Amino acid sequence: MALVRRVRKWAPALGLGLGLSLGACDRAPPISPDRDEVLERMDDLLPRASSQGTSLPADREAILRELSPLTTEALAVVYAVEGPAGVVGSLEVLARPGGYRRENWTVQVPLGAEGTRQLMGSTIQTPDGVWIVGSAPTEFLPSPLGTLADAYLGLAEDERRLVVERLRARRELLDRGRAEDPSVPERILDVPCHVTRVATIELCLWEATGLPLRYDSGGLRLRAIRIDDQAGIGEQAFELPFTPPKDGVEGFDAVAALRRMAEGNVAEVAPYLHPGLRLPS
Repeated sequence: MALVRRVRKWAPALGLGLGLSLGACDRAPPISPDRDEVLERMDDLLPRASSQGTSLPADREAILRELSPLTTEALAVVYAVEGPAGVVGSLEVLARPGGYRRENWTVQVPLGAEGTRQLMGSTIQTPDGVWIVGSAPTEFLPSPLGTLADAYLGLAEDERRLVVERLRARRELLDRGRAEDPSVPERILDVPCHVTRVATIELCLWEATGLPLRYDSGGLRLRAIRIDDQAGIGEQAFELPFTPPKDGVEGFDAVAALRRMAEGNVAEVAPYLHPGLRLPS
């Protein structure tokens, strides 16, 4: 148990550094970067990306892809992992558009004269929630993304159009900001990433995917060693061996959140648009 606690100890630091959620029991929404939050809350600065003349997402899969797009239909990123006291391992992240992600961890922990112990785990994330493979179905943690998609389908057409306009305007704004940034980005495996430093945390974020390509804090280091943007990922990679509940996240009013988004407040839902990395417990 001490070894598992040692591995778990890294999770909050990594989650804080990414602005993403780590740990199956972390129900609090991640904190949005200040820069994005300020821009997204200032309605007069947010350009209108008109959806007039273009078809709106008409079903659950289509709006999920709009809410949580990806640069490719199937992405795989493999990381080398180094931790305190000689811990080494690997992390494989598999992702599809629409909020689907799977993390597979393997960690080797030195035990001195006793040799090493191997810890392994997988986490499946779908639009409806997060499940650590091998845990009980009751441990399934609901997520807001699927609830947002269902709520969108219940909106009137003019409200749907405003929501889609805001989503597309946000992406255009961030893309333009990256294109106009005069600084030279770091490149890892020939992919540009944005370096962010907070206290003792340093990461290089692949902003289009929400994934770090490099992370360093508190003795835990991750670095991408392989990226495959045409990965052969079977649908079973994201399948759950049970039917997940549709209760949604307690206290989260998805319809109200979407209506506030239509009014210009995208920051409220922005943290939910990319799945977070999670350490299996």
